[in-house]
Amino acid sequence: WARRCMPVCVSKHSPTFRVLSLTRQITAAPLAARGKMAEVPPQKVLNVLTWNVAAINNNPFEYYLTLEGEYAEDYARLMESFQNLIESPSQPETTVGQVFTPAMWGRMKEAMTKCGWERVDEVGAEWSKYAEKPIITGFLKDKALGSKRLASMPDRFTNTINCSDKSVVCRPTIINNYKEKIVGVEDWFNQWYHFMFEQEVSVMNRSGQAEMKPVWKLLQPIKKAKYPDVTEEEEAMSLPLQTLCLAIFDAILVHLISAAATPAGGKAIDWYGMKMKICEQLVINKQDRLLDILFKNPEYQQADIIFLQEVSGSCIEELQGESRFWEILVPKDADYVRDQNSVILVSKRRVEEDQAEDASAAVAAALPEKTPVAAGDICAFFVTLLIGREKMPVLISSFHGDTAGLASTPVVNAVRQCARERKVPLLMGLDANTHIHEGKNVKEISEFLEDLKAGDEPIKHTWGEPKGAEDWQQWVTTCNARSYLQPQLNKAVPYEQRQTSRAADRNPKDYVLFSPSFFDLYAPAIRDNTGETAFKEGLDLPTLDFPSDHAIVWSKLAAKV
Repeated sequence: WARRCMPVCVSKHSPTFRVLSLTRQITAAPLAARGKMAEVPPQKVLNVLTWNVAAINNNPFEYYLTLEGEYAEDYARLMESFQNLIESPSQPETTVGQVFTPAMWGRMKEAMTKCGWERVDEVGAEWSKYAEKPIITGFLKDKALGSKRLASMPDRFTNTINCSDKSVVCRPTIINNYKEKIVGVEDWFNQWYHFMFEQEVSVMNRSGQAEMKPVWKLLQPIKKAKYPDVTEEEEAMSLPLQTLCLAIFDAILVHLISAAATPAGGKAIDWYGMKMKICEQLVINKQDRLLDILFKNPEYQQADIIFLQEVSGSCIEELQGESRFWEILVPKDADYVRDQNSVILVSKRRVEEDQAEDASAAVAAALPEKTPVAAGDICAFFVTLLIGREKMPVLISSFHGDTAGLASTPVVNAVRQCARERKVPLLMGLDANTHIHEGKNVKEISEFLEDLKAGDEPIKHTWGEPKGAEDWQQWVTTCNARSYLQPQLNKAVPYEQRQTSRAADRNPKDYVLFSPSFFDLYAPAIRDNTGETAFKEGLDLPTLDFPSDHAIVWSKLAAKV
């Protein structure tokens, strides 16, 4: 407890509390407009924080990062060098057979036969075709490889294996947190072969029992019914075929990063040491850093409500360790497999203990059919906030929107409906996934803001009223773009365009919403992408010190009591 000590809780056992009547309408102007902020007693000011804490899951190189210190210059050189290899491959281009050699295929074919897989000889014929293809233009950029999921499907099952004994096993590849050093393609193949065909892992079977399985048994057939581009012949041999394609893919990445790390005329780049540093800060020590930001920062120690999104099960367990100071509110449908849950923390200074009522299912039930939400996305609770000597029933909600932001308005409306039915105000922190630029099937910010104004009970946000669209740039909470060191090359952004490209994610996605009849905006929201209650323009997120790809939004509201 000592390392994250919180301020002493204000006792609620002093003079009798008075329960507010929540059916009245208050139409007074916001405090900022009235210039009366100084008149608000401190006990009526609510400090509210919302933060999507997700970032790197498996691939430490998937998105451009901000690295400072010893790897800062080399990181930029590595990203640009790898990008150049993809966009301007050497001529004549290296072929698959020169990287993933016939000897490697021979060993793999023998192992596949021992696995009892059918049609291994037919996969040999496919290997002969692949061997003649250029590694970049003929393989990595082959659209059919993507549409048939021949590399991405086996990657899904073997990239990072969360075992039933809580250990984590990673495939030997560049695009995950595999820890062993890889020195060239030959060394990689020996490690990869052992992993795929000789190593066993502890996993849960369909009966919920732990059992040991060789990694190759985790692979699943690729069905033509789900992926129409797959031919009937490819479906029949999909197990050995996808294993071959995954091996070729991993081998090419090792070959390319080795080449990118030894540029002609330049000093060698320690890509392995760089990767381990990223993994240490953003994977191994990520949760410790998250908790330090939330509970050691003097400003955030004063938070009354913290809305979090994309919280893993292990992080929820860590948060439970702070239950001395916080009510930790987790929805009943939290998904510990998908591991992207919304959670709410309410300071015990501000809430009646053990009185929270889970309303997450009620909010979900109020959604239109086919709203794109998943288990754990919605966290909603009825609580009674303590405002000085007053008691204020309120519906609080944390929400993580879909990538396109299409679920945000339906979920906000469902929360509004549930609050209206109980005749209580709402407070909500969310990653709405709104976008500045219009796009096909995405939620544009101006549309979302208009949605908030609709209905008999308009909802406000803590950014304040924008004077024009240019103000939205001051609300941007994400700054990231995909590198070339990941499977979806069609989504890669050149390093020098990572903050200017339309394909980069620089959008105002995160909001604190409130019922203006019961709360005033005490001060406009501020952003934090450092963990120190400060915002630095131009930082690619995450950084080694700030382990999320979303900035924190820190807001102050005044309760109208």
